[in-house]
Amino acid sequence: MADSTAIPVGSQRMPSIPPQGWTDEVRDLFAVYEGEEGRKNGSKYNFTHWFANHPQLATNWMRYNHALTRGVLDPFLREIVIMRVAWRYRSDYEWNLHVQIAAPLGIGPEHHAAIRQGPDAPLWNDLQRLCLRAADALCVDHDIDDDLWAALAARLTSRELMELMFLAGSYTLLAWVLKTVRMPLEDLMG
Repeated sequence: MADSTAIPVGSQRMPSIPPQGWTDEVRDLFAVYEGEEGRKNGSKYNFTHWFANHPQLATNWMRYNHALTRGVLDPFLREIVIMRVAWRYRSDYEWNLHVQIAAPLGIGPEHHAAIRQGPDAPLWNDLQRLCLRAADALCVDHDIDDDLWAALAARLTSRELMELMFLAGSYTLLAWVLKTVRMPLEDLMG
């Protein structure tokens, strides 16, 4: 059970909304990822408490992101792409959170090292390598060249390709925001 008193009050640059400020709209925001438990006790995520500063914007973004991360792209591919984006943008919060989220998928320390190394790390299979190359291309060039696109399109459906691009873009945006506000880390596994 989440204990709202265990959540840090906020980031260094913009405080989170404390429990006494939780309106129905804020509680609806908490429920997007965490259902009735979140609505009742608040979120276990620091970023969600910070998002409560603008519940209308945050609720819409979180619903979109929730759908994106529950899509058709293989969860292992999804997480290594998200983590590569977090690593490239040096978003400590995003990296730390997704290390914890990805652990049940079998993404452990050897994968973390390979994600930091990049697509040429020997650990990756061909499809994983292509997805990591796409993440890098989108982060650096904001585009995927024709050769990489053709290789991805030969292995992924149109829906999977769309999700891959939206993941890189969405988690780039999130990395910028979380890094800029100096979002404090939490330990969800402890």
